[in-house]
Amino acid sequence: MQDNSTYDIIETLTRYVDDEMDEAEKAATTSMINNDAEVKERYENLLAAKRAIRSKGLKERVHAIHLAYANEIAQPEVAKIVKPSFGIKMMMRIAAVLILVVAGMGVYTYSTTNNENVFEENFTGYQLPVNRGAGQFTNIDSLYAGGAYEAVIDAVNKTQIKTRQAYFLAAQAYLLTGNPAGAITAFKNVEQLNSSATDQYFVQETDYYLALAYIKMNDITNAEKQLAKISSNPKHLFYSKAKSISNTTLTILKWKQ
Repeated sequence: MQDNSTYDIIETLTRYVDDEMDEAEKAATTSMINNDAEVKERYENLLAAKRAIRSKGLKERVHAIHLAYANEIAQPEVAKIVKPSFGIKMMMRIAAVLILVVAGMGVYTYSTTNNENVFEENFTGYQLPVNRGAGQFTNIDSLYAGGAYEAVIDAVNKTQIKTRQAYFLAAQAYLLTGNPAGAITAFKNVEQLNSSATDQYFVQETDYYLALAYIKMNDITNAEKQLAKISSNPKHLFYSKAKSISNTTLTILKWKQ
């Protein structure tokens, strides 16, 4: 092990991990890592922490802890007490952040959670009722039932008088063809028509699928509002589904925006 103090080694490795060195210093540090097992272990721990912490906010928290500790050991009387155990304390301080935010939810969960897979895990395409007679199906219904989603969108766009069902099926078709922006617009049209009608159609379905459209669009703030609206009503058709999308999941999605 080199004669450098533990603090100096951690500081050097932190700068190395953050790519804050010139070429000569980087080469010297690389050599130190390759030739000292203890230094290499510290480097790997710091590298793992850096990879786990993806959000800007978390990086700032770790940096603040690092600065706070640097200021602490700058006081001679404090340095005498803590310097011998600095390596453990430094890693414990980093670990505290990871335990609270990353380890608590699982590194795997954090690294694999994104708006696309949250959408896929919670989306099931709408199925038209099977108890309707053939004469009750419109051309748009038939296209949707047959999986011709692009044709559904085209047919709805060409229809002069659009019903709530037409807009709703178009919104579903937009989601199924990877166009959340189009889906959001169509769902909003369903809501607008319902707001001026005495009879209500596709209200609760629109609530839930609009939330998923916002998630797919990576508009997590509006997704949260939609899910909160559903979760406030235990009798809502999609209450359980909305509650299954946890606040932790939504927080991760916000961090990754």
